[in-house]
Amino acid sequence: MIMQKRIIIASGNKKELEQLRYMLPRLGYRVVGEAAGGMDALKVARATAPDAVLLDDRLPVLDGMQVAKILTEENLAPAVLMVSQGNKGLVERAREVAAAFLMRPYLEDQLYAAVEAAVATHQKYTQLQQQLHKLQATLQARKIVERAKGILMKQKGFSEEQAFKVIQQTAMKKRTTMKAVAEAIITGYEL
Repeated sequence: MIMQKRIIIASGNKKELEQLRYMLPRLGYRVVGEAAGGMDALKVARATAPDAVLLDDRLPVLDGMQVAKILTEENLAPAVLMVSQGNKGLVERAREVAAAFLMRPYLEDQLYAAVEAAVATHQKYTQLQQQLHKLQATLQARKIVERAKGILMKQKGFSEEQAFKVIQQTAMKKRTTMKAVAEAIITGYEL
């Protein structure tokens, strides 16, 4: 069974909310929240963890671009900014915060394309963030192992290869990571 994407719609225009309420289920989406203002859109997004948020560019208090910026910074959900005719300058300014744009008036197929593009972009971004964190952790672990090797080389007179093997074999014997062994060596040295 294919999971329906969960969508929040935020617009100060009641007619537009009604139109989206009609269009989105026809496209296979489930509306999980609505908001008439920017602050409410953020509250609903934080509470429901949607797959995408459709934002009116002219929401009260916090406009669509401000909400999109917060959604992006907090990695809550991708934002699709619904831009009014004559507001094309907003598109240029908002490239960094909105995953997709929708120029009014829009058709169902344009709405579908914008939501799918936003969700796909957000998924790629999330995957890249995860890869970055994994690489940073790997780099940090290597730095710790290098430091521990240096300590063993200095204290025990080991070659670099011998120091590495000692850390590696100890990790295997104790069924732990080389990083954990290296941290223990460093801690013992510092005491």
